[in-house]
Amino acid sequence: MTSARPAIAVLALAAVASLAAWRSAPPRPRGADAPRAGFSAARAEEVLRRLVGEEAPRPLGSAEHQRFQERLVAELSRLSLAADLEQGVACSPDGSCAQLTNVVAELPGTLAGPAVLLSAHYESVAAGPGVSDDAAGVACVLEVVRALQSLPRRNPVLLLFDDGEEAGLLGAELFMASRQARSIGAVVNLEARGTSGASFLFETSRDNAWLVRRAVSRMPRPVTSSVFSFVYDQLPNDTDLTVFKRAGVPGLNLAFFGSAARYHTPRDCLANLSRASLQHHGDNALSLVRALADQDLSAAPAGNAVFFDLAGLTVLWWPKGLTPVLALLGLALVRAAVVRRGGRPLPRVKVLLPFLAPLAGLLAGVLLWQILRLAGAFPVGFIARPLPAILAVAAAAVAAALAAIGVESRWTGSPADAWERVWTASALVGLLLAMTVPEVSFLLVVPTLVAGLCRLVLRGAVAAWVPFVLLGLLLLPLALRMPEALGPVGLPLVALGLGVTVASLPLESARGAARRPVAFLTGLALAASAGALLAPASTPREPEHGSMTAAAEEGATGAALIIRPESGRLPVGVAQAAPFERRAAAFPWARPAPAFVAPLP
Repeated sequence: MTSARPAIAVLALAAVASLAAWRSAPPRPRGADAPRAGFSAARAEEVLRRLVGEEAPRPLGSAEHQRFQERLVAELSRLSLAADLEQGVACSPDGSCAQLTNVVAELPGTLAGPAVLLSAHYESVAAGPGVSDDAAGVACVLEVVRALQSLPRRNPVLLLFDDGEEAGLLGAELFMASRQARSIGAVVNLEARGTSGASFLFETSRDNAWLVRRAVSRMPRPVTSSVFSFVYDQLPNDTDLTVFKRAGVPGLNLAFFGSAARYHTPRDCLANLSRASLQHHGDNALSLVRALADQDLSAAPAGNAVFFDLAGLTVLWWPKGLTPVLALLGLALVRAAVVRRGGRPLPRVKVLLPFLAPLAGLLAGVLLWQILRLAGAFPVGFIARPLPAILAVAAAAVAAALAAIGVESRWTGSPADAWERVWTASALVGLLLAMTVPEVSFLLVVPTLVAGLCRLVLRGAVAAWVPFVLLGLLLLPLALRMPEALGPVGLPLVALGLGVTVASLPLESARGAARRPVAFLTGLALAASAGALLAPASTPREPEHGSMTAAAEEGATGAALIIRPESGRLPVGVAQAAPFERRAAAFPWARPAPAFVAPLP
């Protein structure tokens, strides 16, 4: 072994990260000449352009909202489908109510059994034209229907273009109170939280094992896992699928969420919509609906699954209850491999040392994230240029993890048993996760199983490199997507994911010879941190979010204009427009949050 081995391993880590990012990216968009039975982003874009017209906002009750509805009915007519306008008043659980109009259509099946519901909402927020959220979903539904018309199917496919989603999921509430809702066997919902990125299957209903087995496993380029669904269930976010799940309807939720700084802004427009994202969204929706339309939906089996995509090639899954068994098997295989090579059946205390690398990586990432935050790099929830911050935290985490590995090798004095320490530790943590949060446990359980098998049947470096590459392909796409999904608060998860991956690097006897890579990565982290501080948090193409309210007290003359920018700082152009006064809260009874108030005639 030479001192160059750590540098080579760092390059290998970068290669695995690049491969993981490439495989989780959306596919190339197809042209209008794509096969008739397939999805074409070009054809969907033609529909989308006709739907959005001049790209004006279409909030509930606006004139543009009505025009969009009329154009949607015309598009259904182009497909020889009759539109049913479902009108009524609906209320959300928090008490918001509105008069709504859902647009419903049906594609018959050969049998009259339960239908597959394909849904997207058609109104937008008042702040922007909502091309991605969710006019793109509407266009995807229409292109999926066009493709389905040339394919046989067992079950009917019901199309729901619901109203009032942005006002509190009201259209879904209205639909679930209708007679047609009783015929639904499963639902596929289309959403977006940005204008680019891969189409993620990020949420499922409970008892999802049959959905994963019959539908999710057939996705052509899957980006999904039970981690997404588990984490999403812990967040306060809601989509229409929340209403369907509450009513006991099995369902799947698709969304792309890249360039989230444009979400709910005027920049959610055609010019910024990724055609690759549109293609991926449509491919996923078409494959899921086709799979469900060919299944018997009359009785959904019980049971949950642990599932994940393998580099976008396929979806692997198993029943959730089997997870502890697989984790124990992984531990047994690792220890069997150790015994076969002359080691002890039971691990020693030194097995805890590999935890140093992930812990060091996480601490370095959290520290740098906090320093950047306090220095003002993240004044808003989603910054316009996140790459420098991601690179800074990633480099700091890898440097700290490599340094921890060097400390570990000096403490053990026996680097030859590094494989035993790493994969025994992985097996133990995987077992703990399997018993507490099985939806997450596959990230360690699967590589541990493969590590044990490889060590038993293979010789040489291959036995060590295969589980490392597998761990990277499972963990890094998830970790590197966290800032895209959560904003800068996801940066510590990048650090943790890289720390865990670095700990499994097969450096063996050179594990202590990483000074040069650590120095280089530390310099890279400092340079990228400077870039993160200099990069603008908001730009004209990725504007800052905020709210603007006109308020008048009863009996008072005039009103007040209240602006609450997300950063807490009033933009210069806005500050010059009126004599604004900064207040700790917009109203005496409101929670403290910087607000700027000016008189409004």
